[in-house]
Amino acid sequence: MAYDLKKIGDSYKGFTLTKKLPIQELQCTLVELIHEPTGAQVMHIDCNDEENLFCINFPTIPYNSNGVAHILEHTVLCGSKKFPVKDPFFSMSRRSLHTFMNAMTGSDFTCYPASSQNEKDFYNLLEVYLDATFNPLLKKMSFLQEGHRLEFTEPADPSTPLQFKGIVYNEMKGAMSSADARLWQHLFEHLTPNLPYAYNSGGDPFVIPSLSHQELLDFHKTHYHPSLAQFFFYGNFPLKKHLDFIEAKALKGVTKISKLPPIGEQPLFSSPKYAVESYPVSEDERLENKSVVSFSWLVTKATHVEEVLLITLLDQILMGTDASPLKSALLESDLCTQADAYLDTDITQVPWVIVCKGCNEEKIETLQKVLMEAIHKITQEEIPQKLIESALHQVEFSRSEITSDSNPFGLTLFFRSVIPKMYGAEPENALMIHSHFKKIREKTKDPLFLPNLIKKYFLDNPHFLRLHLKPSKTLLNEEYEKEQNLLKTIQEKLTDSEKKAIVLNAQELDIFQKQQENESIECLPKITIKDVSSEIKDYSLENYHQDNLDVFYHECFTNKIVYADIFFDLPNIENDDLTYLSLFQTLLTDLGAKEKSYQQTLEYMQEYTGGVDASISLHIQADNPRNCKPTFCLRGKALYRNTEKLFAILKDFLTAPKVEDPKRIKQLLLQLNSHLEAQVNRNAMQYAVLSSLSGLSPCSYVYNQWHGLPFFKLIKFLVQDIDQGVALVIKKFKEFVARVLNIHQMHLVLACDREHFESIKSQNFFQVNDIKSREITPWNNDFSVTPVFSHSYELALPVAFTSMAYKAVGFTDKHSPHLLIATHLMENLVLHNAIREIGGAYGSGATYSPTSGHFYFYAYRDPHIKSSQKAFEKAINFIAEENFSEDQLEEAKLGVIQSIDSPISPGSRAVTAYIWQKAGKTSSMRKDFRKKVLQASKKDITEAVKTCLSSQESKGILVTFAGPNLLKKELNESFPRFKI
Repeated sequence: MAYDLKKIGDSYKGFTLTKKLPIQELQCTLVELIHEPTGAQVMHIDCNDEENLFCINFPTIPYNSNGVAHILEHTVLCGSKKFPVKDPFFSMSRRSLHTFMNAMTGSDFTCYPASSQNEKDFYNLLEVYLDATFNPLLKKMSFLQEGHRLEFTEPADPSTPLQFKGIVYNEMKGAMSSADARLWQHLFEHLTPNLPYAYNSGGDPFVIPSLSHQELLDFHKTHYHPSLAQFFFYGNFPLKKHLDFIEAKALKGVTKISKLPPIGEQPLFSSPKYAVESYPVSEDERLENKSVVSFSWLVTKATHVEEVLLITLLDQILMGTDASPLKSALLESDLCTQADAYLDTDITQVPWVIVCKGCNEEKIETLQKVLMEAIHKITQEEIPQKLIESALHQVEFSRSEITSDSNPFGLTLFFRSVIPKMYGAEPENALMIHSHFKKIREKTKDPLFLPNLIKKYFLDNPHFLRLHLKPSKTLLNEEYEKEQNLLKTIQEKLTDSEKKAIVLNAQELDIFQKQQENESIECLPKITIKDVSSEIKDYSLENYHQDNLDVFYHECFTNKIVYADIFFDLPNIENDDLTYLSLFQTLLTDLGAKEKSYQQTLEYMQEYTGGVDASISLHIQADNPRNCKPTFCLRGKALYRNTEKLFAILKDFLTAPKVEDPKRIKQLLLQLNSHLEAQVNRNAMQYAVLSSLSGLSPCSYVYNQWHGLPFFKLIKFLVQDIDQGVALVIKKFKEFVARVLNIHQMHLVLACDREHFESIKSQNFFQVNDIKSREITPWNNDFSVTPVFSHSYELALPVAFTSMAYKAVGFTDKHSPHLLIATHLMENLVLHNAIREIGGAYGSGATYSPTSGHFYFYAYRDPHIKSSQKAFEKAINFIAEENFSEDQLEEAKLGVIQSIDSPISPGSRAVTAYIWQKAGKTSSMRKDFRKKVLQASKKDITEAVKTCLSSQESKGILVTFAGPNLLKKELNESFPRFKI
């Protein structure tokens, strides 16, 4: 059949073209089709991007909190009809050059995205995903492993205590340990009680055990069908190949079924609702001002795209920065230390939510009064046009920026287009905003338009919820006791045959897991080393020297956004000042500058930039991981038309930051403290890793001071006596302005297109080189590093976050490429099976940084500590003894190449090239490293592991963060334990 899809109604192999539209602001074309025989929907965003992405999406509407959609997401990836092997998802991750692979469970959808720059690899991944989703095996043993199961502490002994196990079960125990996760779950329970969003789609640990294997099978049958699927494609691969592929591999011969009924609407409240819930904190934590309070409104339907955009605009106007009128009123009231607003557009009815942290539970009524009075006051005055334009600018900037540093840009567009379409909206309305802006600008000429909207949505809207989340020292233990009592009750009622069944399940699962370890995965498609280019990615930097300014420019398409980074060397910093330096870079761009107050500075940045931030970097040298050349950097980005404004604010921060503003610094310290306290459980893995590495080198010591537990402890110390803390911070900041901002030989790094660069150059780089240059005392790397010993930290957690660290070798050492390969072998052959599949942890791995010369293992959301430590040690011995094949070595090499070739977004390419240059990591060095990876032999790997790790096998520094019950169970009393 000829392929000719040019006009609406044209057909090809059962696919009918229903839409074809240019999206000028994204320089792409939106194409939509329907597969008539099945009803499957296809969307293609055709553009000149080499990172091609597909995403298979299904509506998965929960009917309670048993986590069926989440557990199904895990279990479909445990083998399929064509690929009946253990974990094709993880197996493909090491047989591929993918730039992204994942599976995600949302509130009412489940999606399976993957991306690659290699066409063969792209279709390999698509074939595996198609068979996994439409033809999964869904074995009972996979369900018990991934979801939940009952097992005796000694699996063969029914007299030992019963326990719940399962990967998703432990994942959700960890996920629900944070205040934020509890807040959002309780919020939707109370705000949308009649909708599926009231359920925890990820699964409530107390409800997950109610899910049966048969329910899982039934849910797949009713939700994972081509008639219900949305196939999304993005990039420069031709649409015809996509259609041919999915027609042959997924749609051919399939019988059409009816669509699922729509979710329906939440009946609106007749009056406001008020709810109180709890979240866990450690037993030694102070409870004053630890309440979290949210105020939320259900405002519109997701299908009303222009209305959603208007509410996005109001969100920016009211709560966009600390200077915004509503946020400012909340913070200035001193009734909360942090206030943020959120708009959730990934559900059918959109809520607008304000979350206040650091609240006194005795003053919540007063806080609500301040909120409502501030909203009312705003409606009584004309909103300045300048504020409206600033908000529109921020929305425009966020939609124009091409970002792919964390997720592919194609995935961003999937969420912008497919999810609204799932609810009934036209996707182009969510992709094209400039046409909406014209209408909005017209409407806002009426001074009453926005105030009336604020009244409608927030003052006259009875569908309002105030949720008070109280801190509880006993909640974690109460939930632990609840779980133990439930298990005791179950165990007491078990019949002999039920006990035998539990023992038999454990035995069968053990056999199942061992059999899978030895099975061949050669039925899976793969990329080979022959498919891998020997060339490295390189980004050219043009260098211009002018007075005390060095300019480094990279030419690239950035969708009319300029990225500017100003670097200069850090002077020598005393040990005691390292954490304060981190605080300085954190707060600098939230202060005022030159003649502007902090409010005026924030408003200026909203109006003219896409953000300005400061950062500090080590730039560890490629030839010696104990040596670094640290820098201070001020980074900003702006639409081309605002380049001069961007350079002006950069100069203001560098020459005249307002660091003597005690009221503002107090406000920022309290905000930061609230944020870090709320995130401590989520940051537990980062803190464990950095703590375990901190005694291995001066560079790791400094990095831990900047980003690890010492920084968190500094903030806690400063807010204990806040006035004294503010005075100390001002003293330090004044010193840093004189010493750190005492710029010597400034480096300006730019990314934009050629025409715009020439324009900037013709403007003499907006005189940024006028800043006076003075000599500095060079940085001294001779920090006195105290050895770190294994230890633990107690947190309000039901699971553990564990790291075990070793000193290794640097980038230029002959063993470096081979040690990097070894990490993938350890993950693939030992850790994944021992810690995730058998142990039930959500994740684990091995990481080697050639840059820092450090090696560490990690396990997170882990119900164990001791067995994971044994798995870490086993991994070293296993690889050192050459227990791997040539095919497994090749898979590990592909894993290394994936990370080396990971796409870098346009805005980050110039600074990436500069960082390579600053570290002395030349193109020839990186090319040689890649060559050694591709040519590595089994002997090379074992020699590297023996030389670098085997001699230290029992000397790893283990640091773990876990709850008191788990620490007591897993570690003996002599193991050092600390509280944060």
